[in-house]
Amino acid sequence: MDRFSRFSVVAPTAHFSQFTLTPADRRALADTETHERSRFSKGTSTIYGRPFPHYDRRPSECTLPIPAEEARPVAFNPDSRFYLAFSALASLSLVVALDGTSISVALPVVAKKLHGTATDAFWAGTAFLLTSTVFQPIYAAFSHIFGRKHLTLLAIGFFLLGCLVCATSRNMPMLLVGRAIQGIGGGGIQALNNILLTDLVPLRYRGNWVGILGAMWAVGSVSGPIVGGSLAHPKTWPVIFYLNLPFIAIAFVLVTLFISLKSIPSSFAHKVRQADWVGSFLFVASTTSLLVPCTWGGVMYPWGSWRVIAPFGFGICGFIILAYHETFVAKEPIIRAVVFANRTTNIAYVTTALHGMVLWCLLYYQPLYFEGVRGYSPIISGVALFPATFTVAPMAIITGLVISKFGKYRWAIWGGWVLITLGLGFLCAVDVDTQLVQVVLTDLLAGMGLGRCVSLSRISSQIIHN
Repeated sequence: MDRFSRFSVVAPTAHFSQFTLTPADRRALADTETHERSRFSKGTSTIYGRPFPHYDRRPSECTLPIPAEEARPVAFNPDSRFYLAFSALASLSLVVALDGTSISVALPVVAKKLHGTATDAFWAGTAFLLTSTVFQPIYAAFSHIFGRKHLTLLAIGFFLLGCLVCATSRNMPMLLVGRAIQGIGGGGIQALNNILLTDLVPLRYRGNWVGILGAMWAVGSVSGPIVGGSLAHPKTWPVIFYLNLPFIAIAFVLVTLFISLKSIPSSFAHKVRQADWVGSFLFVASTTSLLVPCTWGGVMYPWGSWRVIAPFGFGICGFIILAYHETFVAKEPIIRAVVFANRTTNIAYVTTALHGMVLWCLLYYQPLYFEGVRGYSPIISGVALFPATFTVAPMAIITGLVISKFGKYRWAIWGGWVLITLGLGFLCAVDVDTQLVQVVLTDLLAGMGLGRCVSLSRISSQIIHN
């Protein structure tokens, strides 16, 4: 294999961030002969007919400065193939959000039909979120080795299998297994959607497209509680899962036909040897050991119980071992230590985690509150949750467009978290005597803040990935 064929191009606007380039690779890429090399002095190459200086690691080592007019961003002109590929990402965002929010309203009815307890209903949501969380970094890391497209199709397959298992469940254990399988696929879809977007759209233009994906996710979140409430009946609840099938089928076809990613040619056995299987196991085991007792504490067992403390201890020890393995042992680590070396990225990680905690707590807790405390029907519960979800879509779109237009995003971060804090602070004062209109207005405020942060969470991940 010659030195140029080691590199691949996703699209004219794609980046080499899909692969990890060693210093030797960078020198080989810079030294690659091109048709127009003779037009420039020794020490430069051309990319799309423009001079490109040799470099290793630091910009100061470039042998030729790039003129200001040459540093302008390349125009991004998407074609029909791009729109179809992006439609696949939008469909996947919609189906994951629809599934995650529609079942929350129907859980009491489903648990009663399958002879489950309130704890079983709680775990129907937790099982999805748990597996979705622990498998996202693994999908992202393995996509560098096995390819984005193949991992995306695998995630879609897991999600489809989980939907079928849930829809045909005859008891709660079977439903919980199906939800866990759905989470494995849903986590991969969420992680790979962000990564694929970085391969398809340059960073300068990414805000608009991030806003659209956020809007699709928000549409699923808005319609989910209402759809789930309307189908929350002992005879019709399986339709909640069957509704996902058309969207999954469309996304599968679009991904297969219109997402074309060239990868470094190597055998499957070589790719298997590259993968960090030990790190993946340690991450899944450690994260599960930390998250499971968080759901047990104060509900199934006291916080001081050994059943809560022991898993915490195992999880902390596991993460210490994982950190050593990823830093000094793994050849292709699933989590690189360098990503934690920057304060801005660390803050982005923390705020993204807090945003997810707030959003999912709101989506799962409020339907149970409306049905269990207020005594509303599933449909009315879905409608009561509507203000918290309806505002997410327009705010996500507006935020993404404004950020792309002006190139500034700090205002959205501050404004979004101020609105979330106010909304959730007011929700803490809600009791059984609080009028419904007051709850609706409070949800409206929180939803506006969450809508801003949906776009910001995605944009942060896009910036970090680059």
